[in-house]
Amino acid sequence: MNKPDADDATDVLAQASAWLVRLRSGDASEDEKQAFAQWCETNPQTAQLLRGTWTSLRSAAAEIAEEERANGSAWRGHARSRVAHPLRPGRRAFVGFAIAAGASWLAIKPPMQLWPALGDFAADWRTGTGEQRRVVLSDRVAIEMNTQTRMDRLPAQDTMHGVELVAGEAEIVASQPPAGYAGPMRTVVVVAGKGKMQAEVARFDIKRVGGQVCVTCISGTVAFEHPRRRMVLQPSQQIVYDDRDVQTVSAVDPSVITSWRRGVLVFNGVPLAQVVDEINRYRPGKIILRNASLGDNRIQAQFPIAKLDDVVGMLGKLYGAHITQLPGNIVLLS
Repeated sequence: MNKPDADDATDVLAQASAWLVRLRSGDASEDEKQAFAQWCETNPQTAQLLRGTWTSLRSAAAEIAEEERANGSAWRGHARSRVAHPLRPGRRAFVGFAIAAGASWLAIKPPMQLWPALGDFAADWRTGTGEQRRVVLSDRVAIEMNTQTRMDRLPAQDTMHGVELVAGEAEIVASQPPAGYAGPMRTVVVVAGKGKMQAEVARFDIKRVGGQVCVTCISGTVAFEHPRRRMVLQPSQQIVYDDRDVQTVSAVDPSVITSWRRGVLVFNGVPLAQVVDEINRYRPGKIILRNASLGDNRIQAQFPIAKLDDVVGMLGKLYGAHITQLPGNIVLLS
C-alpha cells in the first residue's frame, strides 16, 4: 500500500471526523448509513491513518448493520423502503459507547477540535463555539467571555479579584467605584500562561490561543508582569508573549480588537490562513485550507459572526477556490 500524501491524509482525517460527528448525533438517515458503509469500503487506507478511531467507526457500522439484519431489513440492500428512520435509543447509545471505548483519546484531544475536550468541563467558566458569556465578579468588575473560552477563579483575597485565562478570549472591565464608596479598591488580577495583568480601573482584552497570549489595553492602565519583562500598558497599546519571551509593545486600534463584542470580525490586511483560523473559533465544524498559496492572500474585510457560513462561499468566489462540503460542517478549501 502506498503511503498517502499530506493532502490525502488531511482529506481522510476530515472525512472520518465528519462521519464520527454525524454518527454520534444519533440522527443519521438510512441514506447516510449506506453512504458511510460505501465510504468505509473505498477508504481502506484510513485504518493506517486513524487506527483506534477507524476500529471504533467500523464497530459502530457493524453493530448497526447487525441490528438492521435482525429486524429483517438489509442495511445496504436495494429492495427496501427509501423512508429515513432515525437510530433507536439503544443504537444511539451503542454508537456513542463504541466510539468512546475504541478511541478514548478523542475525549482528551478531539480531532480538529470538533467538540469540547474532557478537560474543558473542569473550568469554573467556559463558553462553547460561537457562544459568549458575561461573568460578574463584583458590582464594578465584569468579564465578557468570547467563544471557546475557559477561565478559572483564583483564590479569593481581600485586596483583589483574580481569574486565570486557560484558553480563549475575554474582555475585563473594572469600573470606577460608585459615588460615595468608601471601601477598599480591589485590584483585578488576570493570569495567562507566564504573564500576569493587574488593574484597578481599566478595560482590557486578553486572548490566549495555543501557546501565545495577546493583551490589549482599551482604557485605563494595566500593569504587566512576565519573567522576561515588566511594564505598564497604556490605552491602545498591545503586547504579545509566550512562556519564553515577550514581543515589543505595539500601537493598535482598540475597535478592531473588540469588534467581536459588536458581533463582527474585522481583518485588516490579514493572511487568509489566519482568517480561517479565526473563523474556526466561532463556527461549528471546521474549515480546512488545503492550498498554501491561497492562504497567503491578504484580506481587508468585516464579517458578521452570525453569518460566517456565507463567508465560505464568498471566499470561494473571490479566490476561485474549490469548496468541498463534508458532514459535520467540515469544509475543504483548495
